[in-house]
Amino acid sequence: MIIATAGHVDHGKTLLVKALTGVDTDRLPEEQARGMTIDLGFAYHTINDADAEYVIGFIDVPGHERFVRNMLAGVAGIDFALLVIAADDGPMPQTREHLAILELLGITQGAVALTKIDRVSPERLTNVREEIHALLATTSLAAANVVPLATPAGVGVAELRGLLISAARKLRARSERGHFRLAIDRSFILGGAGRVVTGTAYSGMVAVDDRLLLATSGIEVRVRSIHAQNQAVTRAGAGERCGINIASNDLRRVEIHRGDWLIDPALSGGANRLGVQLHLLASEAKALQDRTPVHVHLGAADLPGRVSLLGDRGLAPGAQGYAMLVLEAPACAVHGDRFVLRDQAATRTLGGGTILDPCPAIRSTSRSKRAQSLAALTTTQTTTALASLLAQQPDGVDFRWFCRVWDLTTDEIEALTRAIPIERIALANGAVLALTPARWTEIIDGTLTAVTSHHQEFPAQAGLNDAALRQRLTLSASLMRVAIVHLIQQGTLRRTAGLLHLAGHSGQLSPMDAALLPRVRSLLEHHGLQAPAAHDMLEPLKITIQILLPFLERAAHNGVLIKVSKYRFYLPSALYRLATVAEQVGAEQGDSFTVAAFRERSKVGRNVTIEVLEYFDRIGLTMRQGQVRKLRRKVADIFGAST
Repeated sequence: MIIATAGHVDHGKTLLVKALTGVDTDRLPEEQARGMTIDLGFAYHTINDADAEYVIGFIDVPGHERFVRNMLAGVAGIDFALLVIAADDGPMPQTREHLAILELLGITQGAVALTKIDRVSPERLTNVREEIHALLATTSLAAANVVPLATPAGVGVAELRGLLISAARKLRARSERGHFRLAIDRSFILGGAGRVVTGTAYSGMVAVDDRLLLATSGIEVRVRSIHAQNQAVTRAGAGERCGINIASNDLRRVEIHRGDWLIDPALSGGANRLGVQLHLLASEAKALQDRTPVHVHLGAADLPGRVSLLGDRGLAPGAQGYAMLVLEAPACAVHGDRFVLRDQAATRTLGGGTILDPCPAIRSTSRSKRAQSLAALTTTQTTTALASLLAQQPDGVDFRWFCRVWDLTTDEIEALTRAIPIERIALANGAVLALTPARWTEIIDGTLTAVTSHHQEFPAQAGLNDAALRQRLTLSASLMRVAIVHLIQQGTLRRTAGLLHLAGHSGQLSPMDAALLPRVRSLLEHHGLQAPAAHDMLEPLKITIQILLPFLERAAHNGVLIKVSKYRFYLPSALYRLATVAEQVGAEQGDSFTVAAFRERSKVGRNVTIEVLEYFDRIGLTMRQGQVRKLRRKVADIFGAST
C-alpha cells in the first residue's frame, strides 16, 4: 500500500511519518536547516504477519503553497491519503486545497491525523473535530477516521499505526492489466549501478531484463534490477513504488526529469491533445473560459497548456463538461488517468478530471461530435465503450486507436473480441477498422447491388471503375476498396482492365465497333508502351476524328481499352506493364519515385509519361507528393489479372 501525507505547512506531517517508520523524510540539507518539507520524502514500514508480509510505503509531501507542484507529483497514484490537521490551527487553506486535489484524483481511502492535541483545551479539540467532519462531509473521504495525536509524546501513534496496518491488510491488490507504466518522480546515479529512476507503477508488470522506453526521449532501456516497496525483487507491478536501475548506451545524451514515464514500447508516441471529462471546483469564483491557459498535472508531470471546452464557452463553478487539453509538450496517458488543473500562475487549483481519449485524431470535427465521442468513453467497461462508438460510427471505429486508448494487451484484445462480436477490417494504409457484423454484411451487399445495377443500366459496358462505383455508394474510398477485395476473393466480382464486374458478365461491342477494333488494336500494339494520341491515329487508320473518338470511348466502357487522358487510350496489357514499371521503380526507391526515374525505365516520351502518371494518381495507384510519387496500392488490386 502507498500512503501520502497531505495538509497545511507545519501541521506535523514529517514528524508523524518519522514516528510511524523511524525515517526522517526531510533528506535535503535545506529542509533540515529550515525545518520545512520542500520536496517529496519517502519511507517504508514492514508488517510481518504469520501468513504474509506487508510493506507500506509513505510519501511525505510539502505543505507550503509554493510547493503544491511537488505535492501533486507525490499523491498521484497512491492508495491511501493521510490528511494531517493540527488541533491548534484546524483546517487551513492548504488543508482545503490538498483535500480538493485528493478528491480530484479519485482517492477514496484515507484517515485524518489530528495532531498537536496536547496544545489545546478539550473544548477546542471538540470544536476542531466538528470542523473536520463538516469539511469532509461532502467529499470522497467522508468516512475517514479521525485519530487524535500528540506525536512527540507518542500519544495516538500506535492507534494510527494499527489503523494503517488494518487498511493495508484489507487493500485489494491492483489489477495487473495493461502495459507497464511508471511515473518517474526521481532520477539519480547510484555508484556502481548507474542510472536509477523511481516512481509509482500505474499499470502492468515489469521484470529484470525487460525492454522499456523513456517516453519523452523514446530511448530504449534495459531493466538491470528492481526495488519495489524498498525490497530487491525480480518483478514488480501496479500499485508499488519502484526503483528501477536502467541501462542504455543512449542514456548519456538525455536528461531524465520528474514527470517523464518509463513505459512498455506498446505505449510509445505521446500526444499534445487529451480528450477529457473536466470538473471545475465549486470554490471557484467564476466560470472557466474556453482557451484558458493552465497547468495540467498528470502523473508526476506538470504540463503547460490550454483548455478547449467542447460545450458552452464557459464551465460554471461546480459543473463538469467535456474538453480538449491542448498541451505544449506530449503527454503519456491512457483512458481513466486522473489529472489536476491549476491556474497559469500556479497559485491555485482550478479543478481536474479524467482522461477519456489520450490520443485523439487530428481531424475536422465539430465540438458537439467530439463531445459525443468522449461521452461514449465515460465508462470503465471496454465492451460498453466499443458498442457505443460503433453505434455512433457505423462505418467503423479505428480499432488500434481504441486498443491504445484503453491500454489493452494482446490477451485483453482477444478477450474483448470474444465478448463483443466485431469484424476487424484491415485497410491498405495499415489501419484496422472495427465494424459490427451486420454493418459489414450491409456494405458487402450494397457494393454487390451497385455493380449489378450498373450492369442492368449499361449492359453493353464491361463494368465500372472505382470512381463510378463510389458515386453509387455512401462509403469512404478505403472501406469500399476493402469490400471490393473481399468480393473478388469470394469470386463474386472480377476486375478486368481496371473495371469491376460480376463474374460471368462481359460487355458487347456493336458489329461496326467489333470490325474496327482489330485495326485499332494492331496499331496500338505496334506502338507498344508509347500509345499515340487520337489525332496521330487518323492517318494510319484512314478514319476521321468524329468516328474514331466515340469508338475509343465506347471501347473504354467495354473494357477493351483504357482511357488515360482525353485523347490517349491504351490497351489494358500495355498500361498494366507501365503500372508494373511504376511499382518496380517505387519498390527500388522506397515506395516513391520521380518522373525522370519512371520515364527512364519505361522509355516513353515526357508528355506520355505525365499523362500516364496523372492517370495513376486518379485511380489511386500513386499519389503525388511534391516532386515525387508515392505508391498507394498494388497493381493487381487495381488492374486485376491484366497481362
